[in-house]
Amino acid sequence: MKNNSKAEKYYSDIIDYDWNSSSLKNHMPLSQRAKIFLPFSALTGYDEALQKTLELEIAEMNE
Repeated sequence: MKNNSKAEKYYSDIIDYDWNSSSLKNHMPLSQRAKIFLPFSALTGYDEALQKTLELEIAEMNE
């Protein structure tokens, strides 16, 4: 890595940190961690818009 005095000044406490080992004793299982984000929907209203589009397409096919 290229030495940069500004980076070393601001990030000296974490540059040499061993990121492979965590200081946390109890890790949350991945299955539990995934449940945290289940209620989150990045695209609000997407499911409703998709359903409406499907209904319109089906109606056009049946005409």
